Amino acid sequence: MRKAQLLVFFLAMSTVMAGSAEDAGSSKHAAGIVSYTDVLQWLLALLIVLVLFGGFIWLLRKSGSLSFAGKSQMSVISGLSVGVREKLVLVKVGEKQLLLGVTPGRIDKLLELEGDARLFQNQETPEDGGLFAQKLQQVQQGKSNV
Repeated sequence: MRKAQLLVFFLAMSTVMAGSAEDAGSSKHAAGIVSYTDVLQWLLALLIVLVLFGGFIWLLRKSGSLSFAGKSQMSVISGLSVGVREKLVLVKVGEKQLLLGVTPGRIDKLLELEGDARLFQNQETPEDGGLFAQKLQQVQQGKSNV
């Protein structure tokens, strides 16, 4: 229904423009009538451009090159699955680190780390997963000085 209304609108506008061009005599050649195929070609070209633009933006966001917030003060440092639907997530918020327990219906703050107690002091080398496991075991056993 909507396509039919647009088609009628474009056809009416093209005949009005063609009639006004003939009346004014300012144009050397009269404008042709816009056909159904012309409208479909325009809509298809617009759709292709929008899909390409959306795909380009999606790729930029996935690659991390496009960030709307600039340098983020919040980031996920590490995560550990402790069950089918349960996770422990270490999140950096400003100068603090939070150990969060994540379940499908809830997120709980388990531990807040500041200063020397932070797990990954040097964020350029987070590949040492043993330190996280050791600190987590210390916290679970109550041996941490936090």
